[in-house]
Amino acid sequence: MKRIILIIALFFQYSLYAQVVIGGAVSSNQNILKIQDGTRGVILPYSNIYTSFPRYDAAAPDVFDDYANLTGSLIYNKNDDQYYKYDGYSWNPARQIQGIYQPKGSRLGISAGITIPCISFGIGFCFAGGTPSYLAPDNKSQVLVDNLLLKNPSSVTVKVAGIYDIGVALGFTGGSFGAQAGVTEFKLTLQVKYTPASDWETVVTKSNFSIVFIIDTQGNKSSSFAQTISLPAGAELRVVPSISSNAISGGALSAYGTDTNSINSYIAARLIKAY
Repeated sequence: MKRIILIIALFFQYSLYAQVVIGGAVSSNQNILKIQDGTRGVILPYSNIYTSFPRYDAAAPDVFDDYANLTGSLIYNKNDDQYYKYDGYSWNPARQIQGIYQPKGSRLGISAGITIPCISFGIGFCFAGGTPSYLAPDNKSQVLVDNLLLKNPSSVTVKVAGIYDIGVALGFTGGSFGAQAGVTEFKLTLQVKYTPASDWETVVTKSNFSIVFIIDTQGNKSSSFAQTISLPAGAELRVVPSISSNAISGGALSAYGTDTNSINSYIAARLIKAY
């Protein structure tokens, strides 16, 4: 009886470690599942839109809940024709250039924003001062990582000389109240200080516009852009927001600020080639 039990135990142990082979006859102990067929493919899980992905949560900062047991899962999104991989925090598209595990990329959020007051009498004037600080703590749930080690105690500084893709986005909050009509310009400028002794130089400027009629209460205005640039080691980056208005007014007050939500405001960098 003991011999029979031993044989059965050995059989089940072999079955537990055996490989499943589909489309071929040659197995290997290096894999659990082997699919071999040169004429047919494998259909993995798919969805018509990302809102149907597992762990979707519209209230989460990155719209997906964290779930370590799902790490490594794949799903195909028919809507944008690409696969997504779950990294324990969110679903990442295969064609994205920035991700929390991208070793040559950083995505930094705002740690301190600024306020931009405006006043209008005939024409509008805004008084921007300072720049937002992109030194928020890393937070993988919000896709904030600093794999390039850009964050210094008080600045964003390039550590490795090379060619970079720089992406910048900044949201503006607030609005105006008063009798006015016209257009308000929300401008975003990327500047670089190439050496500690040099002046700040403008690399690119992007504007977005809001139509103002009597009351401008539209929230979440934003500007964004991407730029490829060559940067030396030690170069500093900053983003300068500004607002201007050509609205005709009999008297109006405005108060705008920079949005600290990492969905709307961030600076991202990817090292394409090191020198």
